Amino acid sequence: MPGLSLDSFAVFSVVWLGFYRVVRQREWQEASPALSYIWRLSHAVFLFQYSIIQNEVGASVKSSENRVFVALGSNIGDREDFLRQALRALQSVAESPLQASRIYETPPMGPGPQAPYLNQCVAFISRLTPRELMTYCRDTEKRLGRQVRERWAPREIDLDILLFGDLEIAEADLQIPHPGLTQRQFVLVPLAELDDQLAIPGTKRTVAECLEGIMAEQGRQDIRPFGGEAKAPAKAPDSLRYLCVEGVIGAGKSTLVKLLGQRLGIPALYEDFENNPFLSGFYQDKQRYAFQTQIFFLLSRHRQIRENFEQQNLFAGQIISDYMFAKDKIFAALNLDENELALYEKMWSLLEKDTARPDFVIYLQADTKTLMQRIKQRDRAYERNMSEAYIETLNQTYNAYFHHYKSSPLLIVNTNRIDFVKSPADLELLEREILKFPEGVTYFSPDMT
Repeated sequence: MPGLSLDSFAVFSVVWLGFYRVVRQREWQEASPALSYIWRLSHAVFLFQYSIIQNEVGASVKSSENRVFVALGSNIGDREDFLRQALRALQSVAESPLQASRIYETPPMGPGPQAPYLNQCVAFISRLTPRELMTYCRDTEKRLGRQVRERWAPREIDLDILLFGDLEIAEADLQIPHPGLTQRQFVLVPLAELDDQLAIPGTKRTVAECLEGIMAEQGRQDIRPFGGEAKAPAKAPDSLRYLCVEGVIGAGKSTLVKLLGQRLGIPALYEDFENNPFLSGFYQDKQRYAFQTQIFFLLSRHRQIRENFEQQNLFAGQIISDYMFAKDKIFAALNLDENELALYEKMWSLLEKDTARPDFVIYLQADTKTLMQRIKQRDRAYERNMSEAYIETLNQTYNAYFHHYKSSPLLIVNTNRIDFVKSPADLELLEREILKFPEGVTYFSPDMT
């Protein structure tokens, strides 16, 4: 269901608000069943379309697709591995495959004895704003273990935005192009490998011209290709374009998607559940809010998957997601009454026809006690009233669904005693299993590998 234009939405709003005033004159419980269903359906559609308009207006202040260049550097510890992990992290927010230069070993700039640096440049398409990308780079440095030291001191990993499309930004904490770009051979050499005719905004010179000028001024520095070739993270097979991780609430889907996306170099697609305006009401009054909640999720999931695949098709890319469209039907069958479900299934059938289906599914299992512990630990406000009986029913429904699932290869993982965050070895074993792209139904346990 495509989003309405602003004009169409305005007309829809007038009609809906008129209907709203009529319904407000009588309690919704007292309305006829038909009027009640129409009211709740229109309510869900109205708020869904409103969320689209908000996102589109918000997107107008974001950057559109921009070609971004980022410099990577490391001279502490396993330098190659730091670069490799940074590439994986950048791929997870890229809208295109990474284009990476060779790795170069370069002399350190800082005072005192330091180990040589490994430097590399990477280019990709981004839909983040410059500040969002800067924040992501800083967070990635911290996550990978960079320690706070004085300027020019050795560092585990350094990520600097060099160029962001043709933008010029001069703010206290964000400058683009990078202020040291035209004066650093260890940046210009790998950058020239990616695009030596690239014009640097504000200079009226290309990368090649800047490199030639600085070499003439400083002399040629000892910058040489490094023996290691960590040009890209391990890649999933090209035929594996759409990988889904599924499981009951609290199974750890989003966490695993983030980790696998970074390791496999696949952009992650996360379910936008927090923007469902009916969700908190559903956990307090299921009968009143189940239908609106489900319709909103149905439209939102369809739109999100469709838009992301339209974008990925431009680059023949891959996606890893923490949900599959078919899961919507699991919740609907569990939460809707007979009449609501009949109307829902008509809408689902129409939308399902043009929604991408996964090439590979990972189903995360856990017993209900473990799921409740995880839900309590993460302490999301709208989940605090979630009953153990509901999770138990949901768990049984998921198990029954995937017991009969045959639409794509399925890998079943029991997560009761697995923590992929705290056990990188288990995560690596799971990655190897995925890269095999096994057919049919397979089971994963670190003890079995």
